Amino acid sequence: MKFQMQLDKLEKTLFEIEKFIDSFDEKSKYKIMFICEELLTNIVRHGDFQGRLPDIEILIEKDNESYRLECKDNAKAFNLLEHQDPDTDAEIEEREIGGLGVYLLKKYAREIIYSYEDGFNIVRVII
Repeated sequence: MKFQMQLDKLEKTLFEIEKFIDSFDEKSKYKIMFICEELLTNIVRHGDFQGRLPDIEILIEKDNESYRLECKDNAKAFNLLEHQDPDTDAEIEEREIGGLGVYLLKKYAREIIYSYEDGFNIVRVII
């Protein structure tokens, strides 16, 4: 199923995703919601659309024993795979703020593929 999102409709989109995946097993539902929320929240907070009208969509598919998510947005290129993981061994007070969500997203996923095509960031996640 494909979901279009407007910047000011994050909660509505997440609610629609949650309804769509309601029949999935609990562990998969948790991972899918975490990944969707992390990707979409980062787009809303950090996406630089460079004056363009935001175009954001997320696709969720069940494929035999796995789930495939594809998040696509027309913000400035940002490859989350190049984002440095936080030092999880450091004391909380010594850690940089942010980055833990992307780190956990990487841990939950079996595979993540990033590309920038025709002005769109495309993140494909298999869980």
